[in-house]
Amino acid sequence: MHNRLASGFISLNNRQLFLRTTGNSQGNKNAILILPPFAEEMNKTRHLISALMQQLTAAGCNCFMLDNFGTGDSEGDLDQASVDIWRNDIQQLIKLLQQQGYQRLSIIAIRFGALQLFDLLNNTELSLQHIVLWQPIFEVKKFWQQFARIKVAEAMASGNKISQKELEQQLLQGDTLEIAGYPISPEFYQSLLNIKASIPSQLSECKLSWFETSQLDNTAAPVQKMLQQLQQQGDLNFVQLKDEPYWQTIELANADKLISLTVQQLVGAQK
Repeated sequence: MHNRLASGFISLNNRQLFLRTTGNSQGNKNAILILPPFAEEMNKTRHLISALMQQLTAAGCNCFMLDNFGTGDSEGDLDQASVDIWRNDIQQLIKLLQQQGYQRLSIIAIRFGALQLFDLLNNTELSLQHIVLWQPIFEVKKFWQQFARIKVAEAMASGNKISQKELEQQLLQGDTLEIAGYPISPEFYQSLLNIKASIPSQLSECKLSWFETSQLDNTAAPVQKMLQQLQQQGDLNFVQLKDEPYWQTIELANADKLISLTVQQLVGAQK
């Protein structure tokens, strides 16, 4: 009996977390786990993830996405969360899926979700069928710079001036910062710094797809550099789509080609 987990709250590590599920294929032993982006980028992509899950379900797949503790509909506040807590919850969810009879697991990691994925694989032995990366962030430093920039811009807009270094100093002194409405605690910040973001050796044991969205005609230099590193791990299916940056547009964007390509890759991988 598969997919007994319905959308709703489940208890993982004594935390009430919201799990979104789609799929009712009783004989399908494949599970697809989605690791979402962070903060406002999640708000920009939630509708795309929903459409992706629906299309994957229509193709016979079973999909699961956990709202991390302190985010979305799950209990807790972000200033109580840490990457370590999130990793532990994902590990427990995967064990639960295995207990439910799912024998094969694929993961779709979006933006910050790619950092979570690498951290997970560098701390956990997992057998994965397929990994699909959407606009992945591979460096904690780059992620933090982009997020801290929001606070710097907010301060400038109100006539104040603050630097990223000053924000980091406040966190190191024990202060909790509010960035774009999200409380960032010293513990959460420290857990970011402790993410194991090196390329996991396990990537060589599964199919890997990277779908990059860009307005450029050519592949950007940082992307090209990471491509070369990942290609050393094994076969990599890389596709660059010329489309809107769905994770940061003012209005919610469509990503029909991206979703269609993802479904093709994952459904083909299950056959």
